[in-house]
Amino acid sequence: MAASDSQVADIRIEHADDIRVIPRPSERRRTNDDVIMVDVSATTDGAPRLDRDERGFGFVLLIAGTAAAIAFGALGLTGALPTTAGLFLVPAFLIGNWFVLNRFVRNVAGAGFVTIATAGLALRYLAAAPRMYGGVDSLDYQVSGERLATSFRSFDFIVDTGRSIPGTGSLRYLAGIVNVLTGSHFLATFLVFTSLALWGQVWFLLSCRPVLTQRQFRLATMLLMVWPSLAFWPSSIGKESAALFGLGLVALGASKLLRRELAGLLILVMGIAAVGLIRPHVAMIALAGLLAGALARQTGSRKGLGGQVILVVMVTVGAMLLTDASASLFGLEQLDGLQDVTAALDFTQDRTSQDQSQFVAPRVESVVDYPWAFATVILRPFPWEADSVTALITGLEGMVLLALLLIAIPGLIAEVGAIFTRGILLYSVAFTAIFVFLFSAVGNFGILSRQRAQVLPFVLLIAAIGLAHERYTRTETSAAR
Repeated sequence: MAASDSQVADIRIEHADDIRVIPRPSERRRTNDDVIMVDVSATTDGAPRLDRDERGFGFVLLIAGTAAAIAFGALGLTGALPTTAGLFLVPAFLIGNWFVLNRFVRNVAGAGFVTIATAGLALRYLAAAPRMYGGVDSLDYQVSGERLATSFRSFDFIVDTGRSIPGTGSLRYLAGIVNVLTGSHFLATFLVFTSLALWGQVWFLLSCRPVLTQRQFRLATMLLMVWPSLAFWPSSIGKESAALFGLGLVALGASKLLRRELAGLLILVMGIAAVGLIRPHVAMIALAGLLAGALARQTGSRKGLGGQVILVVMVTVGAMLLTDASASLFGLEQLDGLQDVTAALDFTQDRTSQDQSQFVAPRVESVVDYPWAFATVILRPFPWEADSVTALITGLEGMVLLALLLIAIPGLIAEVGAIFTRGILLYSVAFTAIFVFLFSAVGNFGILSRQRAQVLPFVLLIAAIGLAHERYTRTETSAAR
């Protein structure tokens, strides 16, 4: 017997996802076979559930966390680095981050999300050990941060960082603030920056949650938390971790604004400032992507109009503030036309096309150049182009990503309409497209491998949308009753 539209059915879907759904009339469809189609993105509390993955990722959390603590302890015992305290700091940081996630994120994203995110953090702590052992930039930031922290403890915040702000000077300033909090403990500072990168991805996923189905959200979460480049390159005291944190705030703020939540304005300003002070050109890419997201054809004619207007104003003001900083970064006096953009790309190509990892940058001069530029910026070096173990691993990762994107194409075609009616998704597509255009001028695989960590969350989200595009799960009417 078919359920009438006036009835509210409490349905437990008996399959691997174990999703409890209470569909409203607008969320179910009746077919000729007397089958109700249930939108699995709807749940009793509005939060997608990832519980079936909790046990497996709990095991990852245990193994990776233990391995990270042992790795730091071993480095300390051998005298290579002062990291013996990692035996205690790694578990303490994991427990602290889990507590915050469980307290403030669980009700929004589900208990499974908390477990997966904490497991992702454990993987990043494990990756931080080799990053700390072989890092040069992170040691420089730590030395500068310790020096600045001495002034900050005396309430002297007007200091000379020794480098330009925005840019490297901003990162040194941030390292000084963190060193105040950690007592200038190198490992503790390292773990704080690693945690910032993870939280940036948490913010990014939460920004997309309202417009993704259960399957899409689950897959995007797992991809972002276990992806090797996202676990490795930002897991240090460096610009990648700070930029990822800021980009996550930008996405979360924009998402809230498009839903007419004024708190999103403050979050968005904080995110743009965080990215702009570290990498103003990436902040410019984010602003351009936000403009595309603001102009998306929203479902529900006036629902997000106020947020769209504020976003457009934010983009305009932010672009005015960041233009000079971006021009200075590329050795220009101004950046206000196509000719200046070309000069900036020339500057980038000249500076990056050197050292042993150099190659001929595939500059985008026309539309036909774009596919190869995308392959280079997002996927290369290919395994046969690798000249080191790290490059080989990056190449294999690129092949996996290529396979995922190819498999996702049919689903993405089916989801085109949804992408163009959801601002945060269109923002992700626009950010990726502009990032590829600008970074196609980079002629060094080593630089690209690190820099692409800023765009990988957007690419993996796009892949997840296509791979998990089926929005409805069929359940017999009798089972629903």
